[in-house]
Amino acid sequence: MLAIEMRRSPQQIHPDQSWLFGSEQDREITVGRLPQSAVLIEEPTVSGHHLTLRRQEAGWLLLHHGRNPTYVDGSAVHQVQVTSGMVAQLTYTGPFLTFRVLPSCRHEGNPPRGFFCHQCGQPLRVLKQIRSYQVLKVLGRGGMGTTYEVWQAGQVRVLKEMNAEMLRHAKAQELFEREARTLQRLCHPGVPRFYDFFVEQGTPYLLMEMIYGQDLESLVGRRGRIGFTEARSWMVQLCEILEYLHHLEPPVIHRDVKPANILVRHSDQRVVLLDFGAVKEVGTPAGTCIGSPSFCPPEQNMGKPVVASDLYAIAPTLCYLLTGLDPSVYLQDRGQGVRLYMDQIPGVPTSLGAVIAQISAPRPVDRPPSARAIAQMLLQVNS
Repeated sequence: MLAIEMRRSPQQIHPDQSWLFGSEQDREITVGRLPQSAVLIEEPTVSGHHLTLRRQEAGWLLLHHGRNPTYVDGSAVHQVQVTSGMVAQLTYTGPFLTFRVLPSCRHEGNPPRGFFCHQCGQPLRVLKQIRSYQVLKVLGRGGMGTTYEVWQAGQVRVLKEMNAEMLRHAKAQELFEREARTLQRLCHPGVPRFYDFFVEQGTPYLLMEMIYGQDLESLVGRRGRIGFTEARSWMVQLCEILEYLHHLEPPVIHRDVKPANILVRHSDQRVVLLDFGAVKEVGTPAGTCIGSPSFCPPEQNMGKPVVASDLYAIAPTLCYLLTGLDPSVYLQDRGQGVRLYMDQIPGVPTSLGAVIAQISAPRPVDRPPSARAIAQMLLQVNS
């Protein structure tokens, strides 16, 4: 087994990042700036493929490939045997990697249902291997793909695999690749972080941040109706995410905002928007209808989504949280087109009814102008 720790200086006590390699598949470990690197170092002076660590009978061998030198004990090296405690500096101004060679673990004394060995930290049960990613369990299966919880070098990630039957459909492949391209350009705490997109044996894969939490659909199913104050807090946070997406250049339309795609993160109880498989950039040609009927506005049902289509989804999502019912039961036409009306629902503030009716206006031009405007309207509602 080989443990690697990265620090900005040799005097730093706690590492900025650490990795652990010990499976039979860990024969060669790549180090560099390339997204597919087993040890990803996002430093401008580090090359895309800076190092290879190769396992041999006698131990691990470090091979230098980078444009800028790698230093061990103050000297530039091209090839050196890794020893426990050895420190290598990647370029003259780059980070320091500390290597620790550990004995193989027999995984003894672990609880029956544990996922990781309490001694070495390695997975105890692996369903299969995809490249260097060890699949720990299936998180979900959908029409487009299957998502796995995977482990690589001490890090847990989410790996999304496109289903085999979808590979025959050009539109499905386009959406899958578009999701990867979109996530790659996003940087917001309310959106899963993108790590890699690759094709293995003809199947596309998308590697993302693992976020522990519960989606709003499951949460309502478990708890029942949500109180207005808590529901409003989540919707205001959702507005912050949508405001970010809609002000990118070009703006990004999610097209599938609904409770099942909104996660409340366990660590800080903040909202995260998931599943960018239906995403569309403003300016691209209109296409087929994508989304969930109860949460889609009329223009999206006709395959012509706009930025205001995401805003519409806030109204039925809030309706679902407050009632636990399919929001379509609250659709009415009171002379201004079919909208959601909740002004006579017990426990729902009267002033909220007007806000939801405006957000769910059938024409985009009649809805509030932005996610920020909706957040302000919700904050002004008295609970």
